[in-house]
Amino acid sequence: MHDMRRWVLKPLFYAAALAVTVLLTIVLVYAVQARITLPELHAWHSIVLREEAGRNHPEAFESFDAYRRQEERLFAELRERIYAPDHADTFALGRYNPQSVVARLALDTPYNRSYELAPAGEPRGSVLLMHGLTDSPYAMRGIAEVFQSQGFYVVALRLPGHGTVPSGLREVLWEDWYAAATAAARYTAARGGSGNPFYIGGFSTGAALATLYAVRSLDAAELPKPQGIYLVSPAIGISPFAVLTNVISALAFVPAFEKARWLDVLPEYDPYKYNSFPVNAANQIHTLTGVLRSALDDAGERGRLAEMPRVVVFQSIVDSTITAREVVSGLLARLPRAGHELVVFDVNRIDAIQGLIAAGPLADLETIRSATNQPFRLTLIGSSGPDTREVAAYTREAGAAAVAKTELGLEWPNTVFSLGHVALPFPADDPVYGVAPPGTQRFNLGSIAVRGENGALVLSLGAFSRMRSNPFFDVVRAKIVETVARDAQEAN
Repeated sequence: MHDMRRWVLKPLFYAAALAVTVLLTIVLVYAVQARITLPELHAWHSIVLREEAGRNHPEAFESFDAYRRQEERLFAELRERIYAPDHADTFALGRYNPQSVVARLALDTPYNRSYELAPAGEPRGSVLLMHGLTDSPYAMRGIAEVFQSQGFYVVALRLPGHGTVPSGLREVLWEDWYAAATAAARYTAARGGSGNPFYIGGFSTGAALATLYAVRSLDAAELPKPQGIYLVSPAIGISPFAVLTNVISALAFVPAFEKARWLDVLPEYDPYKYNSFPVNAANQIHTLTGVLRSALDDAGERGRLAEMPRVVVFQSIVDSTITAREVVSGLLARLPRAGHELVVFDVNRIDAIQGLIAAGPLADLETIRSATNQPFRLTLIGSSGPDTREVAAYTREAGAAAVAKTELGLEWPNTVFSLGHVALPFPADDPVYGVAPPGTQRFNLGSIAVRGENGALVLSLGAFSRMRSNPFFDVVRAKIVETVARDAQEAN
C-alpha cells in the first residue's frame, strides 16, 4: 500500500514542482522585462494618495455628500503632493506640469471630479452616469448634457482611483467602485423628485457597474430601482489574461522590480484619462465582470431577469476591448423580451476599403444579423450603400426577421473607417476628443492627424490614429430622447 501511494503521489509531486517552476519563471521574466523596457516611473506612478475613498476611508461611502467631501480632501492632496516643484512633470504637455494647458484643464475644470447638472426647471427625473477604467467623469459629459436638456437631474460619478494619478489604480478595489455607485444612486434618485423616473448608465467599466447595480436592486429593497439602463461599450467580458497579470506582478515588492506593477508606463498628456495602466486595474475589471456574470446567472436561475429595467446598449462592431458578440451572449440574449435594444455601429463599407477590413468584426456582425428571433431590438448604423459615405439605420424588431432602413442624413468623415471602444460617448464636436472641435479650443486630441516617420515624436504615431469621438453621436442623442419620451408616455 505504501509503495502504491508513492507510485501515485510521485508524478503529482513532479507535476506540481514543474508548475511552480514555470510560474516562477514567468514572474521573473516579466519582472526583468518590465524593468528593462518600461520607462522610468514618476511621482504619479509611485505616490498613492492617502485621501482616496477606500480602505483608508470607508466612511466616505456612507453617503454621496460624504464621498464628495472626501473628494475635496483628495484633490487638495493631489495639488500639494504631485504638483509640488520636486515632483511636478517637466514635459511641456504633461498633465502633471502645473504650467501646461493640459494641467489647467485637469485641475481647473470640474470634469475629473464627480459633478452634477441640474435642469432649467423642475426635474422630470434623474440619471446617474459612470465612466470607464482609467477615464474620468468627463467621459460622460456628452450624454449627461443630453439628459439635462431633456429635463433630468444628472450626477456623473468619479470612481475611486480615477481623475487624479495613475497610481490611484494600483490599490483600488472593484468593491470601492460599487460602494461609490450605490451611495451616488441613492443621492441621484432623490434629486429627481418623488414619483419621477430614475435611470442609470455607464461607459465600459461604468456600464458593468450600472448593470450589476440593476441586477442587485431586484432583491435589495433599500436600493432605488432604475427604470432604464443606458450602456456604452459595456465591459461584459474581459480576457482571462487579467488574472495572470496579478501573478506576474508578484516581484513588485522588490524595489528593483517596482515596474512589474505596470502593464504600460506612458507620458501623461491627456487631461481626463490615464495613459499608464497598472496591473491591478486589469485584475479588478476582470473580477468585476466575473461578479456580474455570476449575478446574472443567479438572477436568471431564479427567474428574476424578467424584472430587469429596459436596457439600451451602444456598441461598436470593432472594439479592441469588448466584442458585440459578448454583449449579446453575456447580457441581452439572457433578458426576456421587454423593450431592450442593441445599437451597433458598423465599419465604413465604402468599396474603396472593403478588401482591407478585418474578418473578425465582420463575422461577429453576421452572427448577430443572422440570429433572428432575438429578444431585443437590433439597430445597425452603417453605410447606406457601397459607393457612398452616407449612413443609414437598419432596424429589426425583437423576434422579427424583417429589416427597416432609415436614412440618417449623416456620413462617414474622410479617412475614418471605423469607430471603436473609446469613441462612442463623445460627440464629434467635443472640445478635447472631437474630430471636429470648436475653433476656439486650445487643446484637442481627437482631430490630430499626423504622418511621418516613427521616432520623430515622443509618442508613437499609433497614439493618434485611434478614433476618439463619434461622428454619429446624434444617434445616441436621438435614442435617449426617444426612450425617455416613450417611458413618459407609458407612465401616463
